[in-house]
Amino acid sequence: MNFRLFILIIFLAFLSCKKAEINPINNLNGGVIYVVGHGGTGFQSAYNEMPENSLSSITKAIEVYNADGVEVDVQLTKDLNLVLYHDDKLETSTNGNGFLYDYNLEELNRFKYDRDFYTNIFLDEHIITLETVLQKFSQRNIKPQIHLDLRTWLYDNHQYSFEEFIELYTTKIVQLILKYNYQEYTYISSGSSEALLAIQKINPNLKLMLATSDVYGLLSLIKQNNWYGIVAQNANMTKQKIDYAHQNKIRVALFNVKIQSEIVDAVNKHPEFILTDNIPKLQQILYE
Repeated sequence: MNFRLFILIIFLAFLSCKKAEINPINNLNGGVIYVVGHGGTGFQSAYNEMPENSLSSITKAIEVYNADGVEVDVQLTKDLNLVLYHDDKLETSTNGNGFLYDYNLEELNRFKYDRDFYTNIFLDEHIITLETVLQKFSQRNIKPQIHLDLRTWLYDNHQYSFEEFIELYTTKIVQLILKYNYQEYTYISSGSSEALLAIQKINPNLKLMLATSDVYGLLSLIKQNNWYGIVAQNANMTKQKIDYAHQNKIRVALFNVKIQSEIVDAVNKHPEFILTDNIPKLQQILYE
């Protein structure tokens, strides 16, 4: 093992032994913060060998860690299938090349995740469809939450205008959610107000969340459209901003939360959801 990595692990282990100071939680969930796995068990790192958005990562988050839900990134293939993939280019995480939207689903199935040596040699993980996840969990009495991050800027602008793409993309998303009766457990986030409005036009009952940390500047937009809440990076949100959102009945989800100090910071801001890259640590801090 790399010596610097060994020292870092020992240091983080020492920090994790310190008891976290958590204040009584006051939020719109009655004091409950939902634990949501960011991309499944978290984004791939030295501490998490499974690729984000992969079936094994999502399954482990729900079935092993008992997370309340998972956050996944949704893109549209050339043949109009909704698949889960975070990055702009395939080569950053798989043995494919180019943009995902240039491929049909069958073609994408030929590629596998191979970001590092471990993934390439020991795992056989491929890009999966959103339908695979919804179908897998739809038969449960208590379904896990599915938080959809819409990658609205990733589309073939030679084939579609932005307006054409948004109409097609959002229609596919709503149809799939309704097909598996997953409305109650789905949360849809985007930085594109056009995408949220398009979904709202198709089905006004879905939970829509604007990706922004500008609570003060965009409050009127959120309230005017009766959107469910906002999603923001933890570092960009203060307790004061979240309190202001709560005063206006707006729920908050925070992401980029991994190490103990970030988790404690996020919990003490009292959001409704934390999209974490460290499910066990967040659960430990919330429930110990």
